[in-house]
Amino acid sequence: MAHNVGHFEIPADSTDELKSFYSSLFGWQFEKGQTRDYWMIKNAGISGGLAPRENPEQMPTMFVAVESIDNYISKAQELGAKVVKNKQEIDAGYYAVMEDTQKNTFGIWQDK
Repeated sequence: MAHNVGHFEIPADSTDELKSFYSSLFGWQFEKGQTRDYWMIKNAGISGGLAPRENPEQMPTMFVAVESIDNYISKAQELGAKVVKNKQEIDAGYYAVMEDTQKNTFGIWQDK
């Protein structure tokens, strides 16, 4: 499996304001996601979304497709990464957010 970046997520203090900003700037269109105040970007070239900011230091996150999210959580931890958001399930698959050894966050994604 190629471990491609398959999704990105932009944290927002106000998703309504950020939807308006990116819609006006790039013509992005949005549709309601599955979780509270989450908005999928429909026409950004790859899968993308706006999500409520969970902490002041939160930055955009890229999500890399993997074969087994459980194996990659373990592998990342063995290499010194920390779990920021443990495995979550939505209709299409599973995701988790990790922090690498230099405090950069990245996500991992597994299709169902």
